This record gives sequence, structure tokens and C-alpha cells, in this order.
Amino acid sequence: MLTGENGILTQSKKAKDETKEARKKEEDVIENYEQYIEGATNGATLIEVTGKETTNTTVYDALGNKVVIPAGFKVVNPGSNVEDGIVIEDVTNEETKGSQFVWIPVGENIKKKDGTVFDIILRRYVFNEDGTINEELSKTDPMEELRQYNLSDQSFYQEALKNSETKNVHAKDIEMFLEKVSKTGGYYIGRYEARTNNLRAEKTDDDKLTQLTVKSDDYVYAYVTQIQAANLSRNMYSSSNFESDLINSYAWMGAILFAQKCDDRENKEKPYSMQDSINKNELATKGTNNLDIEDIICNIYDMASNYIEWSTETFSNDDKPCSCVGGIYNNNAYTSKRYFNSETYTENDVSFRPIIYF
Repeated sequence: MLTGENGILTQSKKAKDETKEARKKEEDVIENYEQYIEGATNGATLIEVTGKETTNTTVYDALGNKVVIPAGFKVVNPGSNVEDGIVIEDVTNEETKGSQFVWIPVGENIKKKDGTVFDIILRRYVFNEDGTINEELSKTDPMEELRQYNLSDQSFYQEALKNSETKNVHAKDIEMFLEKVSKTGGYYIGRYEARTNNLRAEKTDDDKLTQLTVKSDDYVYAYVTQIQAANLSRNMYSSSNFESDLINSYAWMGAILFAQKCDDRENKEKPYSMQDSINKNELATKGTNNLDIEDIICNIYDMASNYIEWSTETFSNDDKPCSCVGGIYNNNAYTSKRYFNSETYTENDVSFRPIIYF
């Protein structure tokens, strides 16, 4: 009666353990609620995310804007709001530890500190010189032909669907990207241009490609073809919690629109969508430590400056099917401009930028 499996002492200890566990759960709930209140009061991201979580975590900034943190990442700037650029950092995966990404919100009524709201609708945008959206040229369908420069031009850009045959590497699944991001309410782009820990000073063989990172103290990943950039990006992470891929035209244009709507630069001469290189006359091989960096909008570096960047968008020319985007350090190319090149093209001023989505 006292000591058996169903004895008084055994059952008493079991009840004690269950009470202790229930009290612990109650304390955790109270602690999370206190963090929620503290975050809302002090302007911090509502629940601190440390990177120890094994699943994705949904949090909200002090204004109520949603942010999803991927498993294995921490929030770098928990006191910021979405308009500032929420930065996350990989703290779990040894090969990519320290890599940072910035949250790009998607949807309607995204709140700013001044009480105004804005929308980020995923489209393949073309911008006018004054930064307004060219509604005639902008597209919503991945396969719809987009002629950026001249409506009568027979060449065009489009995003290839999953099973399309193209010489360049297209997105893993552009339709899945659009569907998932619309439900999640956002995605991440690399805070910096793609990085690696070895300086790539010349054209190299495939077997010399090193691990992709997005770390400020690594070298910019140069001398890389569009095919190599796509494979490095999509293989950066292998996780059941999120996808990684080379940036597509929706993700690039959405990030530009976000940066333009939240651009707090003083005395800016151009809207960010039409901004040419802010950091001129020198190619920064590390991007953040050997120039006076000014191209930082919402914690995103060098979309208008430094290296031109590969995307998954496809150009209609059979010999030059790959699309590059963005500004570059030494000419008047601007942030939302597209370029085309062959799938084998590689040079010292061409890089890329990975994305993460759920």
C-alpha cells in the first residue's frame, strides 16, 4: 500500500512532480506575458528570440507589426521597429554562424512610428524617375513579359516557373515563394552582398567555391556566375523550417519599395528606387570596413552601390538569359535597374544576395 507502483508514497511523489511542472509552466506563461508588456512599453521586439528555438517564432514590434524569426537565429536589434529594419543573425549553424538578414514586410497597413502606414505588395516593379511606380510596365504575373526600357522592344524579362527550361538557374519555385510570403507577411534578404572568408581575386574553378556567408567581416563573393550564385544561395541552408534561395525580382523590388518608403536620409537627392551609387570611385571588397559607407537604408547595405547582383529573373535573349540588378560603384546604374548577361559571365564587380522565406 505504501511503496508499490500505485502506492501512497509513489502517487504522492507523482502528484508533487505534476504540481511542480504545472507551476513551472505557469511561471513561463507569466514571464512571456511580462516580456510582451515590457516590449510594448519600451519599444522592444515583444519576445526576445535567442536562436535556441527549434521552430520559427512569430513576434511583433512595439507598433504591432509582425516579424517571423527563423529557427536558429536571434534578433540583433530587439528595440527596433520594422521600419528601422529588423536584423536577425545565425547563431546555430557552424558554417554560416554570424550571417545576418533583414526582414522585408509584405502586406497592407504596415505601421510607422509617426503614425502613418504603408503597403508592400509583391510585384515586378518598374519605377519612374521621380520614384513613383510605373503602373503600365510593372507586372504581377511571373510569366508576364516585362519590358523595362521600351514597350516596343521585343526583348523582355520574366520569372521562370518551377519546371521551365532556362540556361540560367531560376527560382526554386517562384509561385511557392509568392504564396508562402503572402501568408507569412514577409521574407528576409541578406543584410550585405554575399560574403565568403576568402578574397576571390581572380576567376576560379567550381571546386574552389567556398562557403557562402552574409557577414560584415568577410569578403564580398565575387567572380561568380549566375548559376554558381543560385546554387550557393539555395544550398546555404537545409532546414525544414525555412527555404534559402538566390534573390528573385519580386524580393529585390519589394526590398527597394520598403527601403524607399522608410528612407530617413537627410538631404537625399533621389528616391531610393532611382538612386545610383552613393559610395563611388572604389570597389569595396569587404563592403563595410574600407569605405565611408553611406548606402545603408533600413539596415540593408549597398543595394544602390558597390557590386552589381545576380537575380533569378530571366532575360529573353538566348545568349544572355541572366538578369542582374542594382547599382554599382562606378557608374550611373540605379537600384531598380535590370541588366542582362550570359550564364557563364563572371567578373570582379558582380556578386549576389541570398534570401530566406517560410
